[in-house]
Amino acid sequence: MLKQACPAWSHSQIKNYIEQNAADFGTTGKDNIYGSGLINLPALPPSCSFKNLYFPHIASNSTWETEICVINTSSEQSLSGDLKAYNNSGQEVSSTPVILASNGRKQIIIGDELLNPSGIGYIIFESESENVCGYTKFYIEGKYRVAVPAVSDINTGDIYISHIASNTSWWTGVSLLNTTSSSKELTVEFDDGTTKPITMAAKEHQKFTINSLFEGVLQPNIKSAVIKNGSGIVGLELFGSSDSSGDNYLSGILLKDDTTTHIYYPHIASDSTWWTGIVAYNPSATSCNLTITPFSKDGTSLTPQTRTIAGKEKYIGTAQSLNFPEGTVWFKIDASSPITGFELFGTNDGNQLGGYTGVGISGTNGVFAKTEKDGWTGIAFVNIENAPATVTMTAYDDSGNIIATESLNINAYEKVVDMAPNLFSQDMSNATYIRYSSGGEVVGFQLNGSSDNMMLDALPGM
Repeated sequence: MLKQACPAWSHSQIKNYIEQNAADFGTTGKDNIYGSGLINLPALPPSCSFKNLYFPHIASNSTWETEICVINTSSEQSLSGDLKAYNNSGQEVSSTPVILASNGRKQIIIGDELLNPSGIGYIIFESESENVCGYTKFYIEGKYRVAVPAVSDINTGDIYISHIASNTSWWTGVSLLNTTSSSKELTVEFDDGTTKPITMAAKEHQKFTINSLFEGVLQPNIKSAVIKNGSGIVGLELFGSSDSSGDNYLSGILLKDDTTTHIYYPHIASDSTWWTGIVAYNPSATSCNLTITPFSKDGTSLTPQTRTIAGKEKYIGTAQSLNFPEGTVWFKIDASSPITGFELFGTNDGNQLGGYTGVGISGTNGVFAKTEKDGWTGIAFVNIENAPATVTMTAYDDSGNIIATESLNINAYEKVVDMAPNLFSQDMSNATYIRYSSGGEVVGFQLNGSSDNMMLDALPGM
């Protein structure tokens, strides 16, 4: 039967597929889903597979909590799937069905809604749809939090750890998930020439700090790394301030094999309250030339500057250290060979930090996956094309109902930034997330802050 033809499908996914195509299968086919008879299939779905959305690290215990979110980005079809939780060894510990209306959204606090939360290492959302996205948030209540997109694309090559801070002020943690049914032999090659092997069993999840790979010894001279043989692996890194530093900083990014010759940094905050951190990492063995072009709010290109970074090295600093011309509000980096990188925003009082990757964040549509209720949500758009663009924003509630709509006319290379409610002429206070579409390529991101000015996270438009 179909289960045998598509062993990766769950029972509910097969049932849904047949019922949605009842006219082709007929009554006999629908009955046989519950039996062992053969089904004469008129057509299988493309590649006989389904969409997995990975939440590759879960921390729900006496110290940490995790929030996850799934959004149906289809405006025409409902979405059904199974939210499956696994322990670190890859054994399924629970499965929860999820049904979302078109444009629907579901948010879950792991410790509140799933059994034995401390035993969960990772979660996979399995559905029959590709119209799905989401995020994971980790936090210690009243101290700090971080958000990263849920993973839909599995790495196929070397994975880049573009930033490592392992010293008296900072710790760096890494989470890796082997999505394959075979064991994997990984090698972590650090920028100082040190290598460390990691063996991962099929479906296994591992988490570790950088210093734990060195018998607990801090590694202040290590700044980055490459994970070799990373095909089939997904993961993330977190970096946070140490308890002895006196700060409450936490941020992180997905660990990916993506690189680009164009990175966008769509916001600069550099004043008495905020600082902006910049990372551009060259994973190649040869040097790379960078052209850094700043822009004013109205899209005027300002005086560019150039930098060269050696192979396996990175540029790291603050926006202020780049000495941009007055009036700079965003910038881009054009590289002579592929690089990766990200941007951070932090408060000078040491209490808030948020960041997101600069790779692969441009597009003509996207999702800002959460509007903050106990605090604020800031949104920024940059038009990266040399032509005007109209961005249409639609705010929804969790049930997929439209709460408010707005159109923004953004000139070539112009930037628009404001608190989310100020970008709408209608009341959008009942909205839980925002979708946008554009006539041209734009970069968008969101910052979410708590009302007590302690918690901050950032997400690119997904």
